Amino acid sequence: MHDNEVKELSRRVLSDVGGAFAIAMAYIGDRMGLFRSLAAAGSMSSAALAEKTGLNERYVREWLKAMCSAEYLEFDPDTETYAMTSVQAAVLADEEGPFFMGGALQFTIPSLYHVPRLIDAFHNGGGIPYGELGEEIAEAMDRLHRPLLDHLLVPHWLPNVPGVVEKLDAGIDLLDVGCGSGRSSVALASSFPRSNVVGLDPDLYSIRRARQHAAQAGLTNLHFIADSLDGLPGKPHYQLIVAFDCVHDMAEPVRELATIRALLGTDGRFLWIEPTGSANPLDNRDPVGKMRACVSPLHCLTVSLAYDGAGLGGIIGDRVPRDLAERAGFSQFESVPVEGANYQFFLLRP
Repeated sequence: MHDNEVKELSRRVLSDVGGAFAIAMAYIGDRMGLFRSLAAAGSMSSAALAEKTGLNERYVREWLKAMCSAEYLEFDPDTETYAMTSVQAAVLADEEGPFFMGGALQFTIPSLYHVPRLIDAFHNGGGIPYGELGEEIAEAMDRLHRPLLDHLLVPHWLPNVPGVVEKLDAGIDLLDVGCGSGRSSVALASSFPRSNVVGLDPDLYSIRRARQHAAQAGLTNLHFIADSLDGLPGKPHYQLIVAFDCVHDMAEPVRELATIRALLGTDGRFLWIEPTGSANPLDNRDPVGKMRACVSPLHCLTVSLAYDGAGLGGIIGDRVPRDLAERAGFSQFESVPVEGANYQFFLLRP
């Protein structure tokens, strides 16, 4: 053991601790509308921002100092005003933009509320069902995935998947499994009006949000079902089934995948999208890998183990999906490269 190595690790731990507290402050800024108000105004004093948001000036002043220290906003010492650069505003204030991170901020803090229950699970096993994580988690997941599903899914991801865009353009029946608040379903139904899209998710609160999104978009080729795959009515007829970032959460992934296979019609395809990451934890020593590995026990793992499930965790690599698909009876499994996506794409045929 060398003193320099000990000091370096200590600095990294301190940086992570500082980051955790910075995210707590950023969460408050997102929830209280502080980022949005500051970005819209251009520059403001703490008093002006407090007045605009209806918040206590002393807390707002300290929040501004904290966010300036975190480099989330800027300070002009001559005028004693704060402002956001265009980059900071894109990441922290532009809800509809492709770089918005407010959903990640909102997802982090409510997830930490469940640490005491997770400690109990470490002792006794079991887990926390998704429905007990709280409605704010569902809202945060919606906002977290919105930049990807609104801006990347159709124009950048799908063209890499052989034959899918052509089928959707022509008009097919599509099932979106684990659709959550429906961003993926809305993006698909909006872009491919000849196709009929069904969004499926067992979380009723998420489905209510999904129906609101569909109504706002004025879509008539989309409807949502609040149920599991087992409760889905109808015979095999879907030409395309998609599952975005959800199979690893399932309690019985082999059985669920087998059900998906049975729902596919002639020449049907299953597009399965999973987070990137390696089964070897040493390969995940980067910001995205660290985030996903640390989120896994708090979310992905526990919602599966709550039902005595498989507990795949949030990073399943590329070998596990192939094995699961084979056990579920799929005859073809193809890995589809999508550059820069931070997700793995698998195309399966029954």
